[in-house]
Amino acid sequence: MLQGKSSQRVFKNATGVLSCLFVLACGAGDEWSSDYFPQAEQLQARDPGPSEPTGKSWFVSPQGSDEARGTREAPLRTLTRATALAKAGDAIRVLPGVYAETLVLEAKGTDAPVFLIGEGSPRPTLVPNRQDRGSLIRVKGRWRLENLHIDLGGAPMVAVLFENGGHHSVLSRSELHHGTAGTGVLVEGAENVTLQHNTLHHFIKPGDDSHGVTVVGPSRNVVIWDNDIHHNSGDSIQCQAGKEPAEAVLIDGNTLHEDGENGVDIKRCHEVIVRNNRMFGFPNLDLRNAGTSAGEAVVIHEAARGIKLQNNDISDAGRGISVVGDSTFPEGVWVEGNTIQDIHSRTKGNGHGIRIEVAKNVKVLDNTLANTASYGMMVAADDKQVQGLIIQNNSLRGGAQSLLLRLGHERFRPGLVLEGNRYARGGILQADGVKEKLGGSNAHLRGEFSGERLTLASHASLDAWRQVLEVDAGADLLE
Repeated sequence: MLQGKSSQRVFKNATGVLSCLFVLACGAGDEWSSDYFPQAEQLQARDPGPSEPTGKSWFVSPQGSDEARGTREAPLRTLTRATALAKAGDAIRVLPGVYAETLVLEAKGTDAPVFLIGEGSPRPTLVPNRQDRGSLIRVKGRWRLENLHIDLGGAPMVAVLFENGGHHSVLSRSELHHGTAGTGVLVEGAENVTLQHNTLHHFIKPGDDSHGVTVVGPSRNVVIWDNDIHHNSGDSIQCQAGKEPAEAVLIDGNTLHEDGENGVDIKRCHEVIVRNNRMFGFPNLDLRNAGTSAGEAVVIHEAARGIKLQNNDISDAGRGISVVGDSTFPEGVWVEGNTIQDIHSRTKGNGHGIRIEVAKNVKVLDNTLANTASYGMMVAADDKQVQGLIIQNNSLRGGAQSLLLRLGHERFRPGLVLEGNRYARGGILQADGVKEKLGGSNAHLRGEFSGERLTLASHASLDAWRQVLEVDAGADLLE
């Protein structure tokens, strides 16, 4: 299965190279990167290190004493005492047991992190010491948290907060769950934070949003990779502005599923790359009432800028990818190599694979869409303008209604480039306002259209579409 997917992506990349022969300079992608992704392209899905401590080890056990030496034979009793004693490069080794504490992890210098490491099996469990608001762990310096079990037990708390002043910190190989605040992990104003190999689930705020991870500006250089995030009442991951937009966020190789609203929600953030993720099960109507969200796997809105979605596997969602806005709208959105299938319409007005409502400078390249309840792609069809829209080399197979593509009126898509796409035979294409073009030299093609729709019964039908709309050079039919 992986081999097939890899081969498919190699083919898609090859066709993407060919596409530049039509209208784009072959260096256009590099120009986009320099314009929209100057920082995010440098981020990588890997352990930033250091992964091993270089200083002293402090052992902590529920059976210890805070008057002890902190050795394995004579451990400390509380994490609070250990964090006060530890210096940069030291390791706090947390032995199995339950720790009812609230921690503030202060800065200890910048040369090396302090390590807070769960030891043994089962992992040590951290719980609130009272039903209070705030955060269980508050990271203010450079720390590496690893192999911990954080059970908030229904408390209205954030599990881990990386705040302003927190930097080069890591949360790794931990399980966090069952909080009732607005998020499980909050990155707010911190820089160079990595979340890797974690499981975050069941952050549920009754009747409201609670996300697995929330990144708030002016955070920057945040990497979220290889996590399993699910069954939260809001989104798996949300990126939003605070005092300033968050910048340079990489979301890579995660499994995001069965949350109340969306997989990834990006609003007023700059330079966000979402790639190689598996996303399914949105919206989870067991957690949120129908209508609170369209249930997009990915939604981009509110002046987001420089967003790249690549090689994601999306299924079982109310929409695959939405780019929407109002008085403010996204700019610089790149959607490439994604597989989007089994998109449903459990709440009214959904079922689109890719929906581009309003934006500036959008590329939709080499995506595969299948079995969508509504149009595989719906672009510039909401009476809002999409400027600089390029749609190339996508494959579209419809669902029960065989709805493949809907284009808005040409006044809402100035400068549209639509080329080289592959459509399922028998599928339906729609172009708003196409009747205005069915006169003169195109009058003989009126019979191909039913209202504003055309059914791709044959290559002749596709030729009619291309002639009337003056788009889709190099398009073909999928059998």
